[in-house]
Amino acid sequence: MARIGWLYYHQGLTQQDIADRLGLSRVKVLRLLARAREEGIVQIRIDHPSLRFVELEERLRQVFGLKDAVVVPTGETEQQTREALGQFGAIYLERTLGPGDTIGTAWGVTLREVARHLRPLSLADVTVVQLMGGLNAGGLINPLDIARLVAEKLHGQVQMLYTPAFVDSEEIRDALLSDHRIAQTLRAGASVGAALVGIGDVSHESSLVRWGALTETELDEAVRRGAVGDILGRHFDAAGRPVESPLSRRVIGLPLEALRRIPRVIAFAGGERKAAAILGALRGGYVDVLVTDEAAARRVLVPDK
Repeated sequence: MARIGWLYYHQGLTQQDIADRLGLSRVKVLRLLARAREEGIVQIRIDHPSLRFVELEERLRQVFGLKDAVVVPTGETEQQTREALGQFGAIYLERTLGPGDTIGTAWGVTLREVARHLRPLSLADVTVVQLMGGLNAGGLINPLDIARLVAEKLHGQVQMLYTPAFVDSEEIRDALLSDHRIAQTLRAGASVGAALVGIGDVSHESSLVRWGALTETELDEAVRRGAVGDILGRHFDAAGRPVESPLSRRVIGLPLEALRRIPRVIAFAGGERKAAAILGALRGGYVDVLVTDEAAARRVLVPDK
């Protein structure tokens, strides 16, 4: 109600504009506006604690040209923040996904939380495509499991990419990519209507290091080359340009240029530690919808402070 009131009274959007943006009917928007006035949320000004999140969402949309943004409260711990991102990220997907959608899934701790919090939905003819190979033995977050869980929650079909996420050499990667079934799955991933991704940072606490895809020395080399973050195991710099890292020739998954062509890429990432990575991903045009937390959003919008 606070968000609808702010868009209507402060931004001057019509009820139909708001309905289209939020995926609601115009009648629903009208009723919520009336209820907001009745409950005192809308007075001469909008008076609600969540207003600061609404304002951040609109600033993110305007500054980076996003289709949508969701900002959640920052928790006292990283786990609390991930939990909030998982809950609100799942709510966003439940509201915006529909029958016949084709959805690509990547990997990451936060994306796993989103998948875990999704409520079962009966959406006809939904297909989930895995955008990145399954993590190597010992990995705690497996893209196979995330794709399977999302498909299960949406009662859809799943198209798996039955390869490791990371291999030992470029030659092994090329040999696997020459298999027509693997190539077919990657082509399907490149043509999905929406992609669900996480954004990784380049600290020694990053998932790529913790799960053995990169050594700390290799990560330091990627940073020396300008890397500030990664999506689908592929690094990029502060301007969003791809970085040729020690991992880039050993990863099996959708490349960044293909990700950019997907109509709606929804990224789930938060925490001040990831602000530089989120900013690079936004500048690179890899993200259309961002689900993040207040602390990260403020740092992304004012990166020099």
